[in-house]
Amino acid sequence: MSRFPQANKSFGQHFLSSPSVITKITTPLPPNIDAIVEVGPGPAVLTPHLAKYGVPVHVLEMDQRFVELLTPVVGEKNVHMGDALEFNWKQFLGENKYRSIWLVSNLPYNVSVPLTLSFLRIPEITHMTLMYQKEVAEKIFTREQKNSMGSLLALCSSQFHVNHVVHAPPGAFVPPPKVDSQVLGFKRRETPLVALLEIDRYEKFLRLVFAQRRKQLGGILRSEWGEKTEEYFREAEIPMMIRAEALTMGQVLKLYSVIRLIL
Repeated sequence: MSRFPQANKSFGQHFLSSPSVITKITTPLPPNIDAIVEVGPGPAVLTPHLAKYGVPVHVLEMDQRFVELLTPVVGEKNVHMGDALEFNWKQFLGENKYRSIWLVSNLPYNVSVPLTLSFLRIPEITHMTLMYQKEVAEKIFTREQKNSMGSLLALCSSQFHVNHVVHAPPGAFVPPPKVDSQVLGFKRRETPLVALLEIDRYEKFLRLVFAQRRKQLGGILRSEWGEKTEEYFREAEIPMMIRAEALTMGQVLKLYSVIRLIL
C-alpha cells in the first residue's frame, strides 16, 4: 500500500518519490540562509531533509490532510495553511525579520508561472529550487543559444542567476504526471539587471515584445510606438527585422533602457 494519500487533482498534486531527485533538490543548503520556506510540501516528502539543516523551516500548504504530518517536522507555528498566491509575505517578513530565504517547491504545474513571478518580487527570497513541467522550465532556462529568448527567460534572468538542477521523469512521482519535469535553481543577483522597483514596467515591456516572438519585431512594435520606432531601434543598435526570439539578453536590456520612460 502506498505511503501517499490519493492525490487531489484540484491542487495539481503529484507526490515526489524518487530518492535521487529528492536529494538533488534538498542539497546543499545555500550559504547564509536565515530560513527555508517550502511551498506545497504535501505529505512531507522534502520537508524532513530540509529540517535537518537546523534553520527555521516554514511550509505553505492548502491541503488540510497534511497538517498532522507537517507539524511534528517544522512545529505548529511554522505550518501556514492557505493559497501560496495569497500568502501575506509582508506580514510574514515583518514578524520573522528574515533577510535571506531559500524557497523550495515541487510547484503545481497549473500555477507554477504566477507563483514564480510572485516569488521574484520578494527580495528576501535569495535562493529558490523549483520544480516545473519541462516545457515551462525551458522557457525560464535553456542551454540553447539560438532563438531561445522569451519573456519568462528575460524576466527571471534580470533578477536571478538560473541553473539546471535535475531532470524528473514521470516515474519520479506518485501518481506519475503525463509530462517530464525539470528542477531549476535560482540565486538572486547582488545587482539586478533591472531594478526590482520597476519590475512591473519591465514585465509590461516584455509582454509586448514577446507577444509574437517569431515575427519581425519592428513591424509589431510600430503599431505601439508609431513613427519613432525606427529611432528607438537605431538607438538600441538592433535591426528592425529581428525576431524577438533571436534577441540576446543584452539587446533586450538595451531596447528596454531606450523606451522605458514611455511605457
